[in-house]
Amino acid sequence: MPMQQITSLMELADSVDAFFIDVYGVLWDGEAYYPSALRICEQLIKAGKKIIVLSNATTISSYFKEKHTLRGFIEGIHYTDVITSGDVLKEKLEKENFLDKVTGSQNGLYTIIGRENDRLLASVLTRQTLDMNKAAAVYLGALQKEGHFFTTLDPYLPSAQHALQKGLPVICANPDYFAFNGQQKHVVQGSLGRWYEEQGGTVYWIGKPYADIYHYALQKIGLSDPARAVMVGDTIRTDIVGGKNAGLKTVLIVGTGITADLIASGKELMQIADSEGAVPNYLLERLS
Repeated sequence: MPMQQITSLMELADSVDAFFIDVYGVLWDGEAYYPSALRICEQLIKAGKKIIVLSNATTISSYFKEKHTLRGFIEGIHYTDVITSGDVLKEKLEKENFLDKVTGSQNGLYTIIGRENDRLLASVLTRQTLDMNKAAAVYLGALQKEGHFFTTLDPYLPSAQHALQKGLPVICANPDYFAFNGQQKHVVQGSLGRWYEEQGGTVYWIGKPYADIYHYALQKIGLSDPARAVMVGDTIRTDIVGGKNAGLKTVLIVGTGITADLIASGKELMQIADSEGAVPNYLLERLS
């Protein structure tokens, strides 16, 4: 089916019950919410639709809600619920003995490359070590220090190379490669996870485009028919591939975020779609 251009998500409202919407580059530019995004979310909520923020952030949803309420993005007015890849990992750690599986032992320790996240890792903090030589696994935290974002992986490669030499498996709960902080493009965990995998390391991926987050989201909102939902995002590799594999309709945002950046660099949209292996059902310039 060829991509269909639309001008507003309201054009799809009659045929679906829920909209799963990505954050960075779709709702939020890293510094502020797009005004048109807030307006359409409010309209869809008033029309009785569920708006689920579906993000690869390792921030757990309760913290996301706290932080973004202060920024004017309000539960019940602009969205129904928030689901993050951090939520999925937290549940796997608490209910599925996921760390035992990754480390190969009930007592296996892990260390962190990147920023710590005590809320997310609360259930396994006693198994955290600062000494990589004692660790049996690595968790990839946010690639930032004291609010500073990085444009390359260089600050983290020595630690990643050490982990690789020891043969440690890595947990990456943010499969995104890049994000924007305003106009600044910076690397995030998925870039380091990709590097690690390309070097022959083992990576446990959680988040879009992988199935766990979609199963979790559909189950949480009680939607048995994924065709009654739409995934809206700015990245074909995560949002569109993941949404289509889960059976959702898909809308690609092409005027803001990652795809807009790729187009600005000279790539054709079909070239991007071919390289990523998925074609969205609909195109939308910006969330409106």
